[in-house]
Amino acid sequence: MSLDHEEDSNEHVKSWMVEWGKINEEFEDYSKALELFNSKSSEDVILYEVQRTLSDGSIVKKVPILNTKKSRKRMEELDKKRQKEIQNLKKEEQIKKQKDAPQKNRIQDIKYRIILLIVIVFAFFILLYILSQIVTSSDTLHSHVLGYEIKRNIFEYL
Repeated sequence: MSLDHEEDSNEHVKSWMVEWGKINEEFEDYSKALELFNSKSSEDVILYEVQRTLSDGSIVKKVPILNTKKSRKRMEELDKKRQKEIQNLKKEEQIKKQKDAPQKNRIQDIKYRIILLIVIVFAFFILLYILSQIVTSSDTLHSHVLGYEIKRNIFEYL
């Protein structure tokens, strides 16, 4: 059986056919067929590998190799996929930026809180210093006592 199959394959001739619309052109050389295929690529063109018998020239096998219509569909699908991937990447970047933003705000909030705490502690120490000066200083204590006596005298006369 294998001998018959080998004899059959020797009786076949390989050629290339370019088909667009209702027109077919057949070439013995692949490069010429490919040139015609590329020149007609704006239309729906199909490049076939054709095997014919030597004896009667009938087509035994016709295999499509290149097809512009399918390649356009594939390119459109690839473009759509790429656009979706780009949109997904942009969304992921936005989500990442939104996640990073609160961390930056937290750091700024912490800095602000530390500065506020330092200011409050510093104001507290100034207040303690002023109170200690008022209490320890006899002149200021005396002036407060005089102010108290003046108020008491004013209310007594009324």
